[in-house]
Amino acid sequence: MKPLNGIRVLDFSTVFAGPHCGQLLGDYGADILKIEPTSGDDSRNWQPLHRRQAGAGTLFLVVNRNKRSVVINLKSKEGIDIVRRLARQSDVVLQNFSAGVMDRLGLGYTQLRQENKRLIYCSISAFGEVGPMAKARGYDPVIQAFSGMMQIPEEGGPPPARLNIPLIDFTTGQNAFAGILAAIIQRGVTGEGAFLEVCLADSAVALQAWGLQRLWGTEGVVLPPKTGQHVISDNVPYESFKASDGFVYIACGNQKLWELFCTAIQKPDLNANPLFKTNPARRKNYAALMDILGPLIASKSRVFWERVLVKAGVPIAPVNDLSQLSEHPHISASKIVQQYTSPHFGTLNTVARAVRFDGEVSPVGPPPPRLGEHTRAILLEAGYSDDQINDYRDTGVVGIA
Repeated sequence: MKPLNGIRVLDFSTVFAGPHCGQLLGDYGADILKIEPTSGDDSRNWQPLHRRQAGAGTLFLVVNRNKRSVVINLKSKEGIDIVRRLARQSDVVLQNFSAGVMDRLGLGYTQLRQENKRLIYCSISAFGEVGPMAKARGYDPVIQAFSGMMQIPEEGGPPPARLNIPLIDFTTGQNAFAGILAAIIQRGVTGEGAFLEVCLADSAVALQAWGLQRLWGTEGVVLPPKTGQHVISDNVPYESFKASDGFVYIACGNQKLWELFCTAIQKPDLNANPLFKTNPARRKNYAALMDILGPLIASKSRVFWERVLVKAGVPIAPVNDLSQLSEHPHISASKIVQQYTSPHFGTLNTVARAVRFDGEVSPVGPPPPRLGEHTRAILLEAGYSDDQINDYRDTGVVGIA
């Protein structure tokens, strides 16, 4: 369950997308050296803090388990020399500095590859290396705006709003993870490393592939609805319904599911009715169908419909808020949420990796590190003596917790 054992990663990335990639690599067994400045990753102090502890930003805790923290001053020649030595002993470099920064430091791909031709170098940025916005900086909501995910409301409506999850950051981190895995496989054949570029804008455009294809294929006629508008799905029913104690989402994605749905709700007459028998007919007579289904679904609880429709094989889920999600019995049974103890941050819940090996969720590894917690150990591994490390600490080249 740790297929990346023996792979070492120098992770210079901060905040979300890059650290998420690094954590995934660590979850699969790679040794992740988190290279941090003396101030630490910005996200260590982003609000809200875990139980109000300084340095325990909840965002930091999300994407930094299974890592060892090394504090190195990259403004010093000695700090650069340390990184170069570590890079000679590593398999992957992961960084999301502004364009050109690593090259100016002497730590760009071309420079490090001269001493380690097997090095896989992954650069993550907001808009990539080409195009008029190549130098622009950006966070997830900025790219949501750029990519059309913030749909523009009608005149007089509220301003465009962000999705309340960092979808693009997560996706970009996973794209980088997949690219690095592919590069590791390729290196096994060629013996050569690779230079990978992953950016938030590309990830967001890829997420918009279906919408763009609809735009191109219908010449702009069939577009997603604006925020707040009700939409009749391509399939009917395929939407949320109000139950007696909240909402459920029911998705009849094909004719067979519609038939199973009618049987499960004890309304076989709906499927026999020409007004509703086919999907085009259900779309045409949507209002009449909702007049029947709305009161019926509202007469029973979410748990009732979940039990009945799951048993019938019809896709359904309760529409949960985060508290309801965390308490749902399926989450407990799936073991995707685990608990571990950090000597610095206390007892933590965490979401494990979303891939099972042989049917099992892998137990999460070490908790997120304290800033500089592993500096001494890693420099000793790299061949530095205690005296050298103490000298570097005293002169501000490295930081030690």
